[in-house]
Amino acid sequence: MRKAIYAIEETLAMVLFAGTVLLVFVGAVGRTAGAPQIWSVDLAQALFAWSCMFGADIALKNRGHIVIDILVRTIPTAGQAVLSHLWQIVIAVFLGVLVYLGVKLTLVNTQRVIGDIGISYAWVTASIPAGAALMLVTTLTRIADMIRGREPTTIQGQDGEAL
Repeated sequence: MRKAIYAIEETLAMVLFAGTVLLVFVGAVGRTAGAPQIWSVDLAQALFAWSCMFGADIALKNRGHIVIDILVRTIPTAGQAVLSHLWQIVIAVFLGVLVYLGVKLTLVNTQRVIGDIGISYAWVTASIPAGAALMLVTTLTRIADMIRGREPTTIQGQDGEAL
């Protein structure tokens, strides 16, 4: 089930990013030809917001976010395990707050319209709580896997590697 959801999420991120690139290209060609397509840039920005949030969750799942562990390396392994659990809880709380505030922001923006395309700006701001919710599920899954022993509890990276 996890692999299927991951594949869907990865496909969506790629399609949305490709759409962003295509729309920016359409806008550039239109401006060059003397017929600007203003709507393409607005729609590209909306797609980019969503692709960024999907991409952030994909990076979190793949341990692709940067880690600075110069101080962590000096802590014994048992202490690193405690810090790892604590850090995951802090991340989960932050993402929970982001979901809550993102929903509030989305509701505030329901009447705001994106440029000339007439779509509610709430579709753009909804990417924040949606992406944060995906990352929250990833983080809670990681915490559960750490407790079950399926996930490493160290927060120390390897040289040249991001966690």
